[in-house]
Amino acid sequence: MIRPGCVSNKGEVVSNFMQKFFSDVYIIWSRELIRFWRNKVRVLSGFSFPILWLAVFGTGLSASLSLPVPGVKFIDFLFPGVISQYTIFIAMFGAISILQDREFGFLKEILVSPASRTAIALGKILGGASSAFLQALPIIILGALMGISVSLLMLLALIPAMILLAIALSALGVAIVSPMKSLDAGQYIFQFITFPITMLSGAFFPLRNLPLWLDILTKINPLSYTVDLMRRIVFTFADMPPEAVTALSPVIGGRVPSIAFEVVVTLAFCVAMTFIASLAFRKS
Repeated sequence: MIRPGCVSNKGEVVSNFMQKFFSDVYIIWSRELIRFWRNKVRVLSGFSFPILWLAVFGTGLSASLSLPVPGVKFIDFLFPGVISQYTIFIAMFGAISILQDREFGFLKEILVSPASRTAIALGKILGGASSAFLQALPIIILGALMGISVSLLMLLALIPAMILLAIALSALGVAIVSPMKSLDAGQYIFQFITFPITMLSGAFFPLRNLPLWLDILTKINPLSYTVDLMRRIVFTFADMPPEAVTALSPVIGGRVPSIAFEVVVTLAFCVAMTFIASLAFRKS
């Protein structure tokens, strides 16, 4: 027979554990945001990349580059790709803070504290994702200044996709750096990984009429569906022709995947990478 007092005590223990767990996640997350906010040079210098792509390649080359879809300018195609690429870059490199903390001894102090490693990992993931999201968000305003049709509804529709992308790539960064000891090694590995997964995501070129081997790589890259999801959101709210919304999307089995499918892939990728990152950090 189960005594009511035992049930109450167990419930109280679980409640206290959850409160402490989320408190630990919040502390690590807030520390990452404070570190991000204090590094003004990194924040301001980071905008050189989207400005370069949208102003030089987007606006400057729109006249000479044409897409196989009437009514779609190259800058319209490039805009969601730049948002995606910048989010990927910032989110992954945010995990470098783990190596910095390890190098200066702060990580050791955290690991010997009562905080669980899972809570520390989640705090790092959410901190990196928040930094990436906050830095990528102003690119939408920059796009409006470049002549791209931007609306509040478009922004509201883009935000969930941007958050999922930021969390997934921040988790990927945490999973990569967790077993590493050297700061330099982490930077080289990130550069080696970031470039191919971004170029194979369709951020800068349409995923159509590709060689077979390249077509296969783009289809198994989960970021292809996230980038395409964001592009279809932009095209839809920019009042593009209906045929233009899916004309540049990847084709699977002879047809364009639905938005629901791309949302599921993005969400599954986010959950899977968060789980893998937590597991990798616990073993580090």
